[in-house]
This record gives sequence, structure tokens and C-alpha cells, in this order.
Amino acid sequence: MVRMAQERSSKTVPWFWIIAGLLIVVVAGGFALKAVEGSFQYYLTTDEYVKKRERFEDRYVKIAGIVRADSLRTENQSYEFEIEFGGESLPVIYRGLPPYTFKEGVEVVVEGRGSLDQAFEAQKLMAKC
Repeated sequence: MVRMAQERSSKTVPWFWIIAGLLIVVVAGGFALKAVEGSFQYYLTTDEYVKKRERFEDRYVKIAGIVRADSLRTENQSYEFEIEFGGESLPVIYRGLPPYTFKEGVEVVVEGRGSLDQAFEAQKLMAKC
């Protein structure tokens, strides 16, 4: 009889440990997804931003476009220019040192806060080679 009890206990499934293990996997997976989600940063094209500009007022956004020819004006470390894409253009102001590849006709991504009334004030400027 002792032998039967030992055989039965060795064949029973430890449901508690299986459920606890699955719960731990699900929670860890949720944390991993949340961490990865924060590392992806989507940017808008210039035309997407201009068409939905009111949605992005006072929100931090990234906008991609091409620096329009004959729009670049510099004074000290202040750069005023326009970016365009998809038939829309957007005035941008950037204060600081730009990347060495920054010039007219280059594709750029600007980051900053959106505004309805004024030019887009970029806090970061990235230029593609």
C-alpha cells in the first residue's frame, strides 16, 4: 500500500508549480514588452505632421523631412530652415551646433515640441549622410 501511494504521488502533476511558472513567464514577458516598447521611437514625415498639427501641439515629436533649398538662414548658433516632404513644408528653428552633414537638400529628423502658431522649435537635429 505504501508502494501504491509512492507511485501515485510521483505520477501526479504538480499543478501549483506549473501555474506559478506560467504566471512568472507572463509577468516577465509583460515587463519585457513594456521595456522594448519604450525603445522604439516613431517619427512623422513632414506632411503627416502638418496635416495633423493640432494633435501634436505641445507634445514631444520627431519629424522627418528634407531641408528645402534656399531656406537655410544662420545667425551665431541659431539655424532657421524649412523641411519638406509629400508636398508640405514646415519652418524649423534649431539652436546649437548642427551635425557636420547638415545642409540644404539633406534628409533630417528634428525632435521637439509642436506648436500651432510658430515655427517648430527643434531641441535635437539629426542629418543623414
